[in-house]
Amino acid sequence: MSSPWDELHHLGEHANDDGFECANYAILSHTWLRSAPGEVTFNDWEEGNLDLTHPGYRKLANFCRVASEDHDVTLGWMDTVCIDKSSSAELDESIRSMFSWYRNSDMCIAYLAESTSVDDMSNDTWLTRGWTLQELIASSSIKFYDRNWNQLTEARNDKSEDIILSQIESTTTITEHELKYPFLASISRRMQWAAGRQVTREEDSAYCLMGIFRVNMSIAYGEGSFDAFTRLLKEILSSCKSGILDVFNWGG
Repeated sequence: MSSPWDELHHLGEHANDDGFECANYAILSHTWLRSAPGEVTFNDWEEGNLDLTHPGYRKLANFCRVASEDHDVTLGWMDTVCIDKSSSAELDESIRSMFSWYRNSDMCIAYLAESTSVDDMSNDTWLTRGWTLQELIASSSIKFYDRNWNQLTEARNDKSEDIILSQIESTTTITEHELKYPFLASISRRMQWAAGRQVTREEDSAYCLMGIFRVNMSIAYGEGSFDAFTRLLKEILSSCKSGILDVFNWGG
């Protein structure tokens, strides 16, 4: 077995290859670091600017390690390092494709940076963020790791683990049935899942819901949350001929 650093290089260098969605790959769900020096970026990776003593690099290395050792995959995807945010076209495409990337992944590795046990999940920021809602809903298989990168359960898929499902429902009200069949939930119910979720950029309160409502729209950072959400509602209305009144019945 190669070292975690060798595995990090092996996984990371193929993350943007053509055909990535057709391969077996792990994908990371996490909350961004708020303290310097922060996450590894696409430019950091391209320039080889990797200081493995920094928290962001350790997160990337541990993700690659557990993807390989625990889930036997050779490809990994992490938003901060695999999206070139200097390219508006790539950012637009990535955000609009993200739901399907999580949906098609072999395993979603969910890193709970504030938890050391299942009991801690209810207070973890991961369960309060907008983008992690999409990642939770989209992923068919998900494995939760604590702040020290230990698995929270021995289950292969935590979406089938009662103790995890109980924590998710008690914290978010999302039931096991809704996790398995999210598109059967009413529009208002899906809106309720998102109510009160936090995002870094205000427009993301709308953008992070595109996949949950099976709609697509262009990304326009700077338009503000009101305009972004208005566009989202228009797309939802145009895509669903039944239950139109339900759009306005969510009470968020």
